[in-house]
Amino acid sequence: MKLRHIEIFHAVYRYKSVSEAARKLNISQPAVSKALQHAEDQIGFALFTRTGRGLVPTEQAHLLFDEVSKVYAGMARVQRTSQDLRKALSGRLKISTVTGLGYEILPRAVARVRKSKPATTFELQTLHYSDLIASLREFDTHIGLVFDAPGHAGLVRKFMGKCEYACVYKKHRMRKVTGRLPLKRVIKHDVITLNPSGPLGGKLWEEINSTGENLEAIIAAESCFVAKNLAAHDVGIAIVDEFTASASSDEDLCFAKLDPGIDIEVHALYLEAHPLSASAKAFLAAFKAELDLWQSQHVDHNRGDL
Repeated sequence: MKLRHIEIFHAVYRYKSVSEAARKLNISQPAVSKALQHAEDQIGFALFTRTGRGLVPTEQAHLLFDEVSKVYAGMARVQRTSQDLRKALSGRLKISTVTGLGYEILPRAVARVRKSKPATTFELQTLHYSDLIASLREFDTHIGLVFDAPGHAGLVRKFMGKCEYACVYKKHRMRKVTGRLPLKRVIKHDVITLNPSGPLGGKLWEEINSTGENLEAIIAAESCFVAKNLAAHDVGIAIVDEFTASASSDEDLCFAKLDPGIDIEVHALYLEAHPLSASAKAFLAAFKAELDLWQSQHVDHNRGDL
């Protein structure tokens, strides 16, 4: 079967109708019928039984569809890759990030790039860590921005800077907070942490265990965003990254970094097989500059009940 036959067979099998397949493929019904007949002549057996209720796939068609689906998925990947390359050549960048880095640093970096290189355009999305890695591997993302990424085969991990874990809590839960919040004081309360199966949650649990403290979390949330919202609803004290902690318009929601402080590394990820374009390099330079600037402006900052 030729690629065109595969495309038409795939559409007819899915929609069980020549007219619907023709509409989806934006070609005429006779063209679909002719191509389908040609495909059947080439392979030597019927793919569909024509009935008054439409087309019914034969047993051979069911078996063939499993293999055709793999080819069709490969064709879709080729199409996405060609689109990705076209966007890269045109100066368009697709950036995927975890929630925390999307609050302040990412928007500032994009603004910086747009001022110096106004021809650069962006697609931005926020993903869970596992989905972000999949998006990179599927050539659907140029650069991924994450916290404390482990090594991944085929992906370059570029260190961009550091931030810290911080606590988020309703004002009534902590009195007279000035500066950092002692970890020993935090764990006496109802604590909301991050799922230890993820990079950020895994490091948090590991670091707390290394201090000899015994943390019994009431909730392990899948993301910093969820953990913070739980704290906003006064479920407990959430330990999240400092960007998530500080991004709030709720005057009754406070935040403070931990004592002792626990660092979080910020990494940029991209495919080793796809060297960075000039636009991508300019973006990473802007991102690092904004991350460094943030750190210089937020040393030991907190917004507690002073």
